[in-house]
Amino acid sequence: MSRDNPPAWPQLAIVLVEPKLDMNVGAVARAMRNFNLGRLILVAPGCDHLSAKARALSCGADGLLEKAEIFTDLGTALAEFKLVVGTTARVGKYCHPVFTPAETAARIADLGSGTPVAIMFGREDYGLAREQRRHSHILSSIPVNPEFSSLNLAQSVLLYGYELSRQSHPGAGSPADLADHAELEGMYAHLRRTLTDQGFLNPSNPDHLLEYLRRLFGRAAMSSREVRIIHGIMSLIDRLAR
Repeated sequence: MSRDNPPAWPQLAIVLVEPKLDMNVGAVARAMRNFNLGRLILVAPGCDHLSAKARALSCGADGLLEKAEIFTDLGTALAEFKLVVGTTARVGKYCHPVFTPAETAARIADLGSGTPVAIMFGREDYGLAREQRRHSHILSSIPVNPEFSSLNLAQSVLLYGYELSRQSHPGAGSPADLADHAELEGMYAHLRRTLTDQGFLNPSNPDHLLEYLRRLFGRAAMSSREVRIIHGIMSLIDRLAR
């Protein structure tokens, strides 16, 4: 990005989880540059994002590849973000509601361009695994032909970039007290522990019902204060149980 052309969404990151092919990472960088998205995060990449093939497919977006942030752990990579969007082609019972790219872009715009937002894409051959999908605050899916739902990684990024570009008047600010991903994950861990101890969650599969709570709280866009209230309620239950 040149100094005269700052990213349209400076706090928004495209997150690629376990990308396998350097060419796909390069093509994603090209799609990001098409829509002036300036932050690329790679989690446990299985390829060299600075290879000659990646640079060739980026078609001049080498700067994005060189500035890419690399993480080995997904939770650490997402810790700062106030909204984490997980993209998926799977729309089973654990996935509802699922937002379209247009609905997702509108929600991001409502939060303001100053809000740290991550749009997360899974591995090329499998997408986001269930454990990875649980890190999402909301889920988004591209409405394609159900008999042929496979999309190239860069094509998917391009569609989200396009929908973001259509949001002509996003607010510049950011909700000051919106909880970040690390706070939410701490709350979910507390919920999981307390509700399992009290027999509300099945100890052999506590994440079955917790999936629904994640979707519920993810839609609510909780503040840090609201997260602390849930911690307080769980702590009270813990004390009464003792």
